[in-house]
Amino acid sequence: MKKNKVGVIILSSLILIVAISLLMINKSSYAAGEIVNSCPETVTVTESEETISLISGITLPKEIEASVDGKVQEHTVITSFPGIQLFDILYSKVYAERMNIPTFSKNEEENRYYQQLFIWWQNNELTEEEIELISNDSNGKILIEKIDEYIEYENWSLENPEEAVYLDPIDTNDITYHVTNDYIETSLIVPDCTKEYSFAFTDYEVKTSSPIIVVNENGEEQTEFLREEGFRLRIPISEIRNNELNFQAEIIGKATIDIWGVYELVTRGTINNPIYINCGDKQLLGGFTPQNINYNVGVGTLHIKVIDAETKENLEKAEVAIYDEGGNEIYRYETTEEELTITLPTGNYTVKQIITPPNYAARVTEQKIEVVKDQETEAVLENIPLIEVPDTNKNVNNIFIVGILITLIGLAIITIILTKKKEAKAK
Repeated sequence: MKKNKVGVIILSSLILIVAISLLMINKSSYAAGEIVNSCPETVTVTESEETISLISGITLPKEIEASVDGKVQEHTVITSFPGIQLFDILYSKVYAERMNIPTFSKNEEENRYYQQLFIWWQNNELTEEEIELISNDSNGKILIEKIDEYIEYENWSLENPEEAVYLDPIDTNDITYHVTNDYIETSLIVPDCTKEYSFAFTDYEVKTSSPIIVVNENGEEQTEFLREEGFRLRIPISEIRNNELNFQAEIIGKATIDIWGVYELVTRGTINNPIYINCGDKQLLGGFTPQNINYNVGVGTLHIKVIDAETKENLEKAEVAIYDEGGNEIYRYETTEEELTITLPTGNYTVKQIITPPNYAARVTEQKIEVVKDQETEAVLENIPLIEVPDTNKNVNNIFIVGILITLIGLAIITIILTKKKEAKAK
């Protein structure tokens, strides 16, 4: 991957990057003030001997470290030109700038790999052979998708400097629900932006008011998310009023860009083979118009009984699940001797007995029901007791053994009688 670059191309590339950054800074709809110059004055950069190759045929160092006075900085380091080997080389800061480099992965090594190729592609530093390798590789498509987004975004930003930007509308008809004894929450909602400026969408914040709680996909409370992460809206059952769920939320899209520094070799008087360092700070560009969610869903009450079909008594240790019309499992539980009473959003459901109670055979294992606002619905699943069947093999074996014993006893008696007769004749 080693290439010979003339000084004119190097300087032109840097001017292009700076120009784009300045354009973003001065763009009124993305006003963000001055860049915080948080990058260290000098850094020592070292790359690992281990390599990473997510795209077949293109190998990069697995790790690159930047240190200040021997202390390693927790920042991503990107070299701007292929073929530079970094072995404890001291670099001096030229300037800090805001860089439009996307995040590709939460894995630091994978992210650095893709970001490195992204910069080289933007600076025309990849050979035709390398571009072909990227274009034909499944992982390379991840990179190309971001590059296409970037190009569309830059063209749009030049043509529409004053235009507001939006996230795609949330289709509430696609939202399903998960239910527990304590709360009802929506399925995972993932905001998206498919406009020409989608490259600018990096993260978002969700604002709600009580009693609605925002949680992440693991059920933990969280209000700020990365672009491709989703959230759920949760309402405690104790907070439901008038048998109606009111889901309201404001989604605020953000364009957050990392602050990077451009560094040159300390021993050089001009910028030769510069490197870029993610200085660890971010800057909010803003500009997104908030996207609102606001809709109501009625709730009703469902009673579920799992019973003995003969005695009508409730049975324990059966497992029951509730599915919505789309086949999504929204609730699952193990029965006790008490019937279950649960609050559900209005709609059509299927109640299924997944595991039969011990010592019972299932008779009615599935029932379709409709939950109606302000009304109560009942689902009854029936089971019949198992009849004890004698162990035929065991009985046959017992009879066989008894038969042998009787035969042996009979033979013993006959033997004794014959012996006594012989003794009598002998006398």
